[in-house]
Amino acid sequence: MLVTVGSKNSVKVDAVKEAFRIAKLDAEVFSIEVESGVPAQPFCDDTFTGARNRALRSMKIGHSDMGIGIEGGVCERNGRMVAFAVVHVVDKGGKENFSTSASFTLPENIAQLIREGKELGEATDVVFKVKNSKEKLGAVGHLSKGLISRTTLYIQPVLLAIYPFI
Repeated sequence: MLVTVGSKNSVKVDAVKEAFRIAKLDAEVFSIEVESGVPAQPFCDDTFTGARNRALRSMKIGHSDMGIGIEGGVCERNGRMVAFAVVHVVDKGGKENFSTSASFTLPENIAQLIREGKELGEATDVVFKVKNSKEKLGAVGHLSKGLISRTTLYIQPVLLAIYPFI
């Protein structure tokens, strides 16, 4: 089975590969850079739209059996900003499914930078004085002191999104 991931971000691709390994599914996983069609930092429902767009566009461009889109987003809930990811899966027969990751609250200094127009990865880089955190631990990794990496955060929602295809 040929599976395309609608992103060149190695964290997302690694999460998909690991989920397929855990599910014991034989798949060739390729990454294809596609536009999400939503703002660079999606808020709330735009996150679902971006993940779906990535899945559909990667499958179309890659002529794959299955397209997977992973989009990280933020949303204001109960007076706090939370971060989460959406995983959307579509196959060439038109079947679709999605899942979300666990969400986690962001400290106010990161939330404020996002409100000012920065993406979560950029805000994380500023606060933790690192570079390109979204290709590594991500905000969740820095906030959890390495207990949960961005890759780890994405594996379960990939598994939950692909279960109807197994």
